[in-house]
Amino acid sequence: MPKVLSEEQVKHFIDKGWVKVEQAYPREEALKVQDFLWEELAKRGVHREDQNTWTQPVVRLGDYVHPIHNGLNSDRLTGAIEDLIGEGRWQLGKERENVSWGGYIVNFGPEVPGNWHYDGSHFRHYLDSWEQGVLLVCLFSEVRKGGSGTLVAEGSHNIVAKMLEKHPEGIGLGEAIRECNKHPWLADLLGKNKPVSDDIYAETPSDNRQAKKERLQKFMDTAYEDPDGYSLRVVETTGGPGDMVICHPFLYHAPSDNELGVPRFMCNRVAPTHERMNFNRENPEDYSVVERMIRTALGLKDGEPCTWARAE
Repeated sequence: MPKVLSEEQVKHFIDKGWVKVEQAYPREEALKVQDFLWEELAKRGVHREDQNTWTQPVVRLGDYVHPIHNGLNSDRLTGAIEDLIGEGRWQLGKERENVSWGGYIVNFGPEVPGNWHYDGSHFRHYLDSWEQGVLLVCLFSEVRKGGSGTLVAEGSHNIVAKMLEKHPEGIGLGEAIRECNKHPWLADLLGKNKPVSDDIYAETPSDNRQAKKERLQKFMDTAYEDPDGYSLRVVETTGGPGDMVICHPFLYHAPSDNELGVPRFMCNRVAPTHERMNFNRENPEDYSVVERMIRTALGLKDGEPCTWARAE
């Protein structure tokens, strides 16, 4: 039984590949981090009270190991993550002080360069990789619709799992993304016959901003029913300071346009596990939610052994 997430939230994660956890860490602590980041921005000439200094659409700030994070590291945060990757399996689950939260991304608008991708440029990818566990989209400001909420491609984790099944020898992230982008829905989302850069954060070629918006809306309004039995659809995530979106480690996502001009503060963080994922546990109850999802993506039924193994 999950300790923090409801059964409905777990089901949403299983079906869609992501779930929002409200107040995963205290709102007041998240706002303290935002204040700290404004101080860091001021060192770069970007000032909170002077919008004329908000000239860059996106500012990426460093990976801080700082006491400002200590108030964020709550039992609720750990519990929500371990509801999905397994109790006690998160490497930093018990850490409460001087923990890095990864790099911060501040978006002022109006347009964000970016491409559809799943994360993991720092390791070689295998079906059972431990290096991410889950992806955490952590919010430190109000993010309303049109305010540069992270776009997620619901169901896309299934595409990545099927691709990784074919590469027991492992695969680099750039090559993995190119393989996945051959899927008809992703190819359509990206724009058929348009090149994919080795830089996963490079802007996808397109006609203009309005054309991008109109084209994307089709993928948000209508779900694509894949022949393998899952749905694919684009969703814009929203939330407030202290909220966190937990994504399957294979989930495709992308930045979105900031139409509101309200600065958005967030970071992407990973939750690496102590060990590789295991798709053949002796006790079926020991499978994590993520492990069960990958087994399902491979078409495995309950009790059916997984024959996949790393080729090392």
